[in-house]
Order: sequence, then C-alpha cells, then structure tokens
Amino acid sequence: MGTVTISMIVLIILVIAFIGAGIWFKRLATSADDFLLAGRKAPFWLLATAYLGGYVGGASVSGYVGIGFTSGISGMWASLFVVSGCALFIVLFSRRLNYFGRKTGAVTIADFVCARYGESLRLPVAIVGFMRPGFLTGMQFLAIAVVMNIVFGTSIKIGVIASAAIILFYLITAGQYSALITQWFQSVLQSAGIILFSLAAFKAIGDPTTVTNAFYEILPENFVNFWAINPSVFTVYLLTLGLFYLVDPWIYMWSYIGESPKVSSNGMLAVLGGSYYNVLPFLAGMAILVGATTGKISVPEGLTGDALYSWFAIHFTGTAMGVVILVGLLMTIISCGSSFAMNGVTILTRDIYQKCINKKATDKQTILASRISLVVVVVIGIVSALWLPILVPLWVLAQAIGISGLFATTISAWFWRRSTTKGALASTICGGLAAFSWAMMAWVTTGSPGSLVYGLHAAHIGLLVSIPMMIIVSLATKPEYELTEATSYKVLGEEMKTTNLIREEDKQTREGIFGWLGAETSGWKSFWVVVFTIFALHYILSFFFSNQAMGLGMVWIAFVVGVVMIFMLTILGGRDIIDMVKSSKTIR
Repeated sequence: MGTVTISMIVLIILVIAFIGAGIWFKRLATSADDFLLAGRKAPFWLLATAYLGGYVGGASVSGYVGIGFTSGISGMWASLFVVSGCALFIVLFSRRLNYFGRKTGAVTIADFVCARYGESLRLPVAIVGFMRPGFLTGMQFLAIAVVMNIVFGTSIKIGVIASAAIILFYLITAGQYSALITQWFQSVLQSAGIILFSLAAFKAIGDPTTVTNAFYEILPENFVNFWAINPSVFTVYLLTLGLFYLVDPWIYMWSYIGESPKVSSNGMLAVLGGSYYNVLPFLAGMAILVGATTGKISVPEGLTGDALYSWFAIHFTGTAMGVVILVGLLMTIISCGSSFAMNGVTILTRDIYQKCINKKATDKQTILASRISLVVVVVIGIVSALWLPILVPLWVLAQAIGISGLFATTISAWFWRRSTTKGALASTICGGLAAFSWAMMAWVTTGSPGSLVYGLHAAHIGLLVSIPMMIIVSLATKPEYELTEATSYKVLGEEMKTTNLIREEDKQTREGIFGWLGAETSGWKSFWVVVFTIFALHYILSFFFSNQAMGLGMVWIAFVVGVVMIFMLTILGGRDIIDMVKSSKTIR
C-alpha cells in the first residue's frame, strides 16, 4: 500500500479512537463547568500539551511553509508576534483570571467585562468575541478539506463536511474533556510531523548546515533579513497578531481551565519552546526554495503556498515518513479546530443561553445547550468554509474587529478606575463598527477586507476610534468607583494571597522569578532557566538571522528543541492522561 492509502487508514483509526475517548470521558462531564472547562481541573502537563495542540494550527504549518517559500525569514514576524502576545498575556493575566473564574464562575471574556461594567456589555462583547472562533473553526474545516483534496482526491465540499463531522462527533460527548485528551495526542503527532517534514525538506538538498549556508549564497538578500518587512504590515501584525492576545476570548478560556492559577500560567509557559514548531516550517519553505532554485526540486507551476506542504510530503518522502507527516498535518488542523470550536461553544452557551435565554438553567439543561451550541458552531464553520471563498482575509477581519471592540474595554476593566459602563459600551460598539466599515471599504476597493487602504488596516481605524471613545465618554459620565474592585488588577492580586479558593502550595510565598514560578527545587529551577533561555534565543536568532552564524544556530536549535519537546509532551502529558483515566474509573 502507498502513502495515501495508509494515511487514510491511520486517519480513520485515529478518528474512531478520538470518538471512543470522548465516550470514555463522558462520565466526567456531569456539570456545565465539566463540559465547557473540563471542570477547571486540567493538570500541568496535560494543559501544556493541549494548549500547544490548539496554539499550533494549519496556518502555523502549511501556511508558514508557503510564506517561507515566497517571502523568506521576514514572514516569521507573524509567528513571533503571536508567541509574544501569548507570553505577555500569560505572565500578566492568566493567574488572576484563573482565580477570578473560581471566585465568580466566569467562563468567557464577557463574564470578566460584565463583572466590571454590567450586563449591558454582554451581547456586544459576545458578538465581537464570537467572530474569531466562528471563522477560525471554518478555516480549519477548509484547511482539512484542502489537504484531503490534495492527498485523497476528495472534493472540497466533502472534505469540509467530513472534517466538521470528525470534530463534532468527538467533542459532543465530553466537550472540553474530549478536546484536552485528543489535543495531547494530536500535539505529539503534529510535532513529529513538523520535525520530519523539515528534515525531509533539508535532506532533499543536503544536510542542515549545507542547506542553511545555501540560504545566504543562493536566495535573495532580503530572504535572510528578518527586518525586510513593510512598516504598515508590521503594525498590522503587532496589533492583530500581538496585542490582540491580551484580549483574545480563546486564551481567556484557557486561563479558566487550569487546575490552579499557578498551573494556568506555568503550564502554558512550559511550552514556550514550542515556538520553534512555528520556526521550522518557515525554514523548510526556504529549503524547498533553495531546491527549486538549484533545480533539485521541481515545484509545479500554479501550486499554492498552502499546498506546498502536502505536495512535498507525497512526492519527496518515504511511505512511513509521509504517513506521519500527512496525518500529523491533519491532526494539527483538527486539534486547532476543536480548540476554537469549544471557544465558540463557551460563548454561545454562557453568554447567549445562560445569561440571556435561560438564566435559571440547570446543569443538565446547560450541558444540552452546550451540545446544541457545538452543532451551531460547526454549522457556522461549514457555511464559512463553503460559501465564503475569502476565508483567510475574513479571519484577519475578525481579529481586527476583535481587538477594536475588546482592547480598550477589557484593558480598562483591569487598570483604569475612571472608566465607565457608557464608555465601555461606546468603545466596544463604535470600535467594532469602525473596523468593520473600513474593512468593507477595503473589500470594495481592493477585493479583500484585510487589505490596507491609504496605508491603514481595519485594526488601525478601529483602535483609533475605540480608545478615544473609551476615554472621552468615560470622562464625560459619572464615575463608577464602586464597581472597579471586581476586576481590578491590583485587588485580584491581593486577594490571591489570602483566599481559600487557592491551595497554600499554589500561592506565591517567595519573591523573585523562581518565587513567582513556585520553583522550589534545583530541578525545577534548571527547567525554567532552560525554557527561558531557549525562548530568548528565539528572538535573538530571529533579529540577527542575516548573520550566517545566527542562521545556523537557529536551524540546529529548532531541530534539537523540537525533538526534545516531543519526548516531554509524550511522557509527561501521557502521565496526566493516565491519572485522568484512573479518575474516570473511580467515578463509574
């Protein structure tokens, strides 16, 4: 049997296994918190691996290979801003949000905003917040369909429906429990696929050192210059792929899931080395370009950048490696899709059903509503994938509307005591509408809502409207100082020191970085030193990639870190899975 046939068989087996896992863990999903947030009990390494599975998606693999092939290393600004925004959020907010969720029962970002400004913000925040998971779920369906079209020859329509069915069937049983368990396995497989694909791309031309040297000898100079990026594009990336994550509904959901505030932050920080899984696709795309330039690889004319990954895996790898790469790619997209689908479910269930339709809903009613919400999210994803041919620009639009409508409102809830409900309402609505209107003008004039018009993106316009609206309207209306403590950054931090909602061993008892991390032993201290050193090198090697020695360092470190992390994710994440299985047996 060939690569394609075996890949199909393996995929079917894995899908059956995912559905079986969901049925197994259904016994744990007995409350709304269980279905939506895995009972707020995700342990350290399971949270870490599942977060990585949701963080690395189809755009982070096949999309980045295409960007590396067409633009070189400067395209990596996109991934660097994403990991920077996520890291900043984790350090600043994840612990306080985890505590806030335990204190108030919060499930969504709207719960946080409404605790400060009242229920009048519920629907505006929910609508703005839902756009991203709604469109991104559809993007994953479409990405899977494209891969299936290239690999298996299925039509895009069949691929979209099949991918939607896969995600629906294994999530509908146990919700977030299903997502966490399967994302652990998917993150391991996707990591192996990225490593093998990148190795194959380099091996097709030579060894990693030889190929890296060829980057500087064969490719245009701007391809190895990290700073060769248009200033307007840079600011768009900064806003929509960087600062956006400070108010991203998806990452707020992840903060609520961890079993403690410390696990919530440390679990996500522990996989910062996973940022190299975003580096390798760019480097692999550049390696393929070297092969195409030297005549060692003949890339078909008209092949899109997104299709380069699947095409190369079929034609330039052996059967076993090709199967792992292709199935790993599909697992990458499925894990990301399930994560965003569950984010959409939390918004529909909590903000629409529980807070607007049935305010006295029982757990049984809420779980049913959650399953219905999952169907709604999947249907919206299918519609997006089949009837909106410009899905990627619409995703960028969703990010732009998200930051425009949520940034000033949410950050003010954290830090600005003088902000008011009317200011927040004006900022959310006007900022979102301004971004949407500018995007529609861009659509009409350029054919894409994500394009720049007069050098400005929808995110620029949205923030230029929303931030002044928050300031002006708040200062013009009566102060609400009595409401500020509910979401005050300072107050929540002080409460965490004395609350009974957090175990004593999870509270910070010492000063300094190691004190904040709770690193009591030399082993944990060494672990965090390695993690932060690797993470810092990501920036240093990127910034100075034009230096050939730095480029070589980036390539080798990316491969080594990627391989080591596979073993860590497999062993440590698997250990948490075993503990959860034992727990499920006791509940039976």
